[in-house]
Amino acid sequence: MKKGIKKVRNIVTSPSTLVLICCTLYSQHGLAQSVAEKNLVAKTAPELRTEHSVINAPKQDNAILGLWVNGVDLQQEAFILNINQQRYIECSILQQGFVDISQLSALNQDNIQYCLIDNPSFSSEIDAQRQLFKLNIPAQYMLKQELAAKQRFIPDMPNLGGFINYNVYYQNGDYNKQINASTDLNLFWKNMLFNSSHLFRKNNDDHHNKSQSSNRLNTSLSFEFPEQMTTLKLGDNVSNYTGLNQSFYFGGLSFGTNFSRRPNFTYWNTPSVQGSALTQSTVDLMINGSQAYNAKVNPGQYNIDSNIGFSGLGDAQIIVKDILGNTTVQNISVFVDQRLLRPGLTDYNFSAGKLRYNYAYEDNDYRDWFGSGYLRRGITASTTLGITAEYSKKLESAGLMWSQYLYKLGLLEVNSAYSHADEAGLEGYTVNTEFKRNTQNYSVGLRSQYYSADFRMLGLDDYSSHSYLPARENQIYVSKNQIPYLNNLSLSYIERKFREESNSEDQKLFNLSTSRSLSNNLFGSFGISYDAESNDRASVDLRLSYNFDNNKQSLNLNQHDDDETNLQFNQYSEGNTGFDYSIGASRSHDEYSGNLSTRFKTNAGDLNLQYLQTDDQKYYSASYMGSLVWLGNRFDLSKYISNSFALVRVDGTPNVDIYSNGSYIGKTNKNGEIFSYNLYGYSENSVIFDDSQISIEDSFAHSSRSIMPINQRGYIIDFPMSNTANHNITFKFIDQNQQPLESGSMVNIEGIAQGKYPINSQNLVTVYGLNPQSYSIKVQTSNQTCSSQFTLEPDIAKDEIVVLTCQ
Repeated sequence: MKKGIKKVRNIVTSPSTLVLICCTLYSQHGLAQSVAEKNLVAKTAPELRTEHSVINAPKQDNAILGLWVNGVDLQQEAFILNINQQRYIECSILQQGFVDISQLSALNQDNIQYCLIDNPSFSSEIDAQRQLFKLNIPAQYMLKQELAAKQRFIPDMPNLGGFINYNVYYQNGDYNKQINASTDLNLFWKNMLFNSSHLFRKNNDDHHNKSQSSNRLNTSLSFEFPEQMTTLKLGDNVSNYTGLNQSFYFGGLSFGTNFSRRPNFTYWNTPSVQGSALTQSTVDLMINGSQAYNAKVNPGQYNIDSNIGFSGLGDAQIIVKDILGNTTVQNISVFVDQRLLRPGLTDYNFSAGKLRYNYAYEDNDYRDWFGSGYLRRGITASTTLGITAEYSKKLESAGLMWSQYLYKLGLLEVNSAYSHADEAGLEGYTVNTEFKRNTQNYSVGLRSQYYSADFRMLGLDDYSSHSYLPARENQIYVSKNQIPYLNNLSLSYIERKFREESNSEDQKLFNLSTSRSLSNNLFGSFGISYDAESNDRASVDLRLSYNFDNNKQSLNLNQHDDDETNLQFNQYSEGNTGFDYSIGASRSHDEYSGNLSTRFKTNAGDLNLQYLQTDDQKYYSASYMGSLVWLGNRFDLSKYISNSFALVRVDGTPNVDIYSNGSYIGKTNKNGEIFSYNLYGYSENSVIFDDSQISIEDSFAHSSRSIMPINQRGYIIDFPMSNTANHNITFKFIDQNQQPLESGSMVNIEGIAQGKYPINSQNLVTVYGLNPQSYSIKVQTSNQTCSSQFTLEPDIAKDEIVVLTCQ
């Protein structure tokens, strides 16, 4: 009688395996029964797979062998079950090898699923000498993977707070004297921001004419919806520029996407890397010789969305290297441009309200009601389409936008709009075409736009008057990099042709420029410009800039033709506090002048002083920019808030150095607090403190924090400290039979970074730096995981060994 088990490397203790062995021996006495099939719905795929129930299997050879899949040792043994001349392997083991078992037929025995591996696409081999079963499975039977470079775009919600930006400007001279001041009030909480800004002006000219005014610039309430990447703004607004219209002020509501203003979100058509791997592999995306993306993939088919910041046309290589050392290289052409949206992504804005005129001079000059809509959507990675429409009582307009990548050539854009001015009875149109090709070594672009005589845009004061728009505009530019001796060279031509009734003059401007580094610290540029319409002589510009070794001083020389010269020396200070100044002299048409400007930078604001002296005139000015900030229970004077900011609290610890995004902010005050005002909205920001300045009696969980703020919001960043003494505790873990756990078992203290400790040869383990509190502990032995609880009391004996039962 043949043995039911052909090769056995280890004693099998699994009950399911013993049942299979018994069934195999029992089948030798002729008690074989039929196999019934039924369908089993797979969780990982929509299709159905077949499942068998074995009552009694016919006489076959079974085996327990080490399993290799596609040349990779899975480091475990598999039971090879033979039924009706077909081989089966336990499905759970194949899943560990990243096999998509939903595509395989299966049978069920003693609640264990076995997958059929007899498949025309599979190949297998039994290595009797090494007791291995080698199975080769094509990539299409592996689990599919959708990978993407991580994009965190959900920001942290701010605390309740506010700030008032202010800017005071004073100027005095021989012919004019003026005082200006502006305020910008902002109140925020969670996703809400209220804004109100004002401008105050007072002027005196040399004829003793005085004027004084106070104007409201903006009053608005906006709501950010980070998950949807949209913004709702009520009150004073500015319309979106689409390329087919002009931006205008209005009062009303605006709702639309805001992802194009988020530096952390890649919304354009980044290349996708598709392929397959038989084993675990590393995928590198190289563009123009530089690594743009790197990822590790499991066996199977993969699709990687790279989210790279590359722009232009380039040659890419996809390099796949598996764990066996095999390498494959695929060459592709890629094109990335921010005008091409990611497929399926929609950029839109809808606005309604009243048009506002005389901004900054009239508070309430709101006139015609209007409504407008704008939408662009990525159709494919190569095509983006869009529409725009505007309506008011006096003017209606509509437009179409098309952005198309031409394979291996570049980006072509065609935009067109139609307008109808009701009261004036004018109908017009505009057409815009643009082509650009950007590569690693050169760039080429052509743009042309035509406006008909009766085309009008929403927001004009008088739709019946002659348009200020030109009849046509043309632009051509060419630039080349990596040119010997010159480094780079750029040539551009701009033409504007106006109609006869317009007061504007035609232009035909030629520009030629080059720039390069002349030495380690010396940079130079040279340019020639010529207006062919006015027939003036060509003008020449020469610029030289020298940076001293410490990069804190620079000397700049500008020469325009032979009648204008400027020489300037600049002193810079690193960080957010310090003293900067600039001193220079200039000549213009035999008139000489000198200038001096200084900036005093403090954490409470910046003071700027300037003085200008010419042959017969002198001017001097002063300005101060800062902010009054409220956050938590703190009011403070701060720099002008243009980004986001934070109140950093190091739990009552004074004189601790704080750094934000690598820049030194200052020391904490007597309460352990300081404001950090240079956080960037929708970007990862790091705030850290110098932990070497913390007392040895104090302990802390971390010395750095990462935060992604919403723009112009405030956050409280706490670094809690503990003044309780740390303890080094020695544990002895025993099981329920009062036996010590084996040496080498790993003890994991939950809630402690790097909190894994091995049990030593004396069955003891020492954990350092514990504070008086409760801890959850898990211990991983060679064959099980057990848990225990421990509460550290402050008065614990110094050398006491703590015995814990792990269960």
